[in-house]
Amino acid sequence: MLRLRDTPFGLAVKTDCNSRFVLLDPYEGGKAVVAEAARNVACTGARPIGMTNCLNFGSPERPTVFFQFREACRGMADACRTLETPVTGGNVSFYNESPTGAVDPTPVVGIVGVLKNVEDAVPSHASVAGDVVMVLGETRSELGGSILWEVLHDFVGGTPPRVDLAAERRLIDCLVQGAEQRLFRSAHDCSSGGLGVALAEIAMGDAYQDTGFGLEVDLTRHAKLPPVELLFSESHGRVVVTCPPERATAVTELGRGCGVPVTRVGTVGARDGMVLLQAGDSKIEHSVASLREVYFNAIPRRMGD
Repeated sequence: MLRLRDTPFGLAVKTDCNSRFVLLDPYEGGKAVVAEAARNVACTGARPIGMTNCLNFGSPERPTVFFQFREACRGMADACRTLETPVTGGNVSFYNESPTGAVDPTPVVGIVGVLKNVEDAVPSHASVAGDVVMVLGETRSELGGSILWEVLHDFVGGTPPRVDLAAERRLIDCLVQGAEQRLFRSAHDCSSGGLGVALAEIAMGDAYQDTGFGLEVDLTRHAKLPPVELLFSESHGRVVVTCPPERATAVTELGRGCGVPVTRVGTVGARDGMVLLQAGDSKIEHSVASLREVYFNAIPRRMGD
């Protein structure tokens, strides 16, 4: 989030790419990269207004690579039309190859959005104990191309999540309206890693905070899915919000008016507390401190190996 000097306006900027999805389904992956970036911008309360890109592919002389490029562009174009985010510029980088073959298709997009008053920007982490935790959007059985499969099984495959562009547009409208009405205390999108990772990030706070806040969340009511899918499915069109208890009904009504499913799943716990997640018969319990240790020291830990 950037403040424009001598004005009340703010600019929200986000870059995104998921090369796994584009590799498995270039058209859906192209839609997804635009939708995810726009969703992140909308989480701040800003409305997405434009896009730029850096499209990285192998040699277009290879039929497979040219197909990936064409379909990814088609997916991005369809997403831009639906979300009304015109492409203002960008570049294409071909021939990204080594003797072992071409790089995975990696179209990176940047979305910019405008916030009327930067003071109204919505943070992305929990900040007040007792706030209500709500999930906007639906979680479906969509583990194809997931981080879970890649990390646990060293497998990048399956059918990636489908992008419902009309639903993404409704979700963006809901987020922008909710921010304007000051309903949300925080908003965090769900993408790589699914709901489980999003909730952990919401609890941990950012690297510049001393600590985060605990969560008590039961996802069983959110969707009738096995625990592993509830926690790690990477379905699009989802955001986790927190709000004061007295605003929970207004958030639900806003979602209904925008055509966005809203599920109340829990509450924000104590500062530096415990993260308690329940999904069906499965329970996960970690301290905020232990999560922060794993998350924020990942790169130093890897560099020391």
